[in-house]
Amino acid sequence: MPNQTNGLAINNYLYSYQPNNNNDFKMIKNQREESLKILICTESFHPYTSGIARRFKEIIIRLARQGFQIHIITGCKGCETLTNDCKIVKNLSFSRLYSLEFNDKLDCSLPFLLPQYGMLKSILEFKPDVIHCVEHTPASTFCACLALSLNIPIVWSSHTNLDYYIPLYIKPFISHVSLWVYQSLRRTFLNISNFNLTVSSDFAKVLENNGIRERIHVWKTGVDSESFNPSFRSHEMRVRMFNASYSSDKILLVSVGRLSPEKNFEFLIEILKKFPNVFLCIVGGGAYLDNLKPLFPQNQTNFMGFLQGIELASAYASADFFVYASVSETFGQVYLEAMSSGVPIVAAEGKQMREFFINGIHGYTWRPNDVEDACEALEKAIRDRNILSQNCRSNALYHSWDSAANQIAQVYKTVRNNKKYSKIRFNPYGLFYLGKWFFLQILILLFMVPFMNVAKPIEKSNSVNSKKHSSSYRSRYLSNPVLLNKNI
Repeated sequence: MPNQTNGLAINNYLYSYQPNNNNDFKMIKNQREESLKILICTESFHPYTSGIARRFKEIIIRLARQGFQIHIITGCKGCETLTNDCKIVKNLSFSRLYSLEFNDKLDCSLPFLLPQYGMLKSILEFKPDVIHCVEHTPASTFCACLALSLNIPIVWSSHTNLDYYIPLYIKPFISHVSLWVYQSLRRTFLNISNFNLTVSSDFAKVLENNGIRERIHVWKTGVDSESFNPSFRSHEMRVRMFNASYSSDKILLVSVGRLSPEKNFEFLIEILKKFPNVFLCIVGGGAYLDNLKPLFPQNQTNFMGFLQGIELASAYASADFFVYASVSETFGQVYLEAMSSGVPIVAAEGKQMREFFINGIHGYTWRPNDVEDACEALEKAIRDRNILSQNCRSNALYHSWDSAANQIAQVYKTVRNNKKYSKIRFNPYGLFYLGKWFFLQILILLFMVPFMNVAKPIEKSNSVNSKKHSSSYRSRYLSNPVLLNKNI
């Protein structure tokens, strides 16, 4: 029998939660309701802050309200508090597997590299109609092996472009081998999926070029236009974002995201040098904070840390522009959140932005690592701020989480309706992939884990255009508070 501690049922393998009307939790019992049962295996989940966690929080809330039974396997502590936030106490259950602690590296990793009996136990108890694997981690690929072995259909969603990250995080002399190992794992397991999803057509092409045989479908991304709204603009929040440097004549930029090398925050320092009347507020945290913070001028920068809920919405809406230098995004949830808040985008050009952004209509982009082009983009945005803000808000209203939830609901129904998956039964073919899984984990242990450092400083690119920019923007905007206030 499991031990009972503070309302949580704990056994030797996992923590399992089933909410009731009193917000207590008890051991999951077999449920036999007629609604479709979906098991989602994801490392990044509520209350962890990331684009993936935000997406699944919003989608799961809507699916539960539609009557789907959802069981989440994750390593994130506090995952069960989702039921408090959304006031849903029905159709949601959780298994939090024991997770390894990676100081300054991974915030909520599922058990790493080893088989997990707790995962099998969760699947057998819940008896899902579909298993949704998120990303291509050791945990999600192991979950897929179990799904194949039990004849349960698999939906896979790919969100992160590790083809870009691995050369950044892995030591150079071994990075090409690490990349080959990862791509082999991804190709092997996505090709056994019944339905593959990703978040942009650009990343879909990356996966297809990696040898994924089945078509990759683009899963819509949404934004909560009520939560991220221009009405949350606040003078008090604006003063707070400026910290001790508040001035009504200054332009306030906000950048929101995890502080890590691939986000290229250092590039924003070059913009601040060119625009002394601009102030940057960075919202977010992460392992790279200690490396990053000393590089920025204190009189032009404020690191606010993580914000959530109304505070985050107010930080977006209270800024004049959203600025972002990352070129590694597969979509970038933060862009849509800023646009929904009526804040124009000034960002490095990225192919993923084609899904929702038109240059000159919703803001301006610059050529990656080109300081002069970035300054020109900000100058244009200052000039056109009012119309850009209106365009951003109007466009964001077309991107709803309801639409994204309806799309994935239809995917689940389509996959489940295949008659070959009418019941759970042993499939010996799954043992073959379990063998592949073991082999690939050994390769990961040999060629990836020992050489990984996700908090290392990023080297400054030699391609940054350091030419002296024209001083026209200084004379037109920065030295003219009347003109500046008219535009902001």
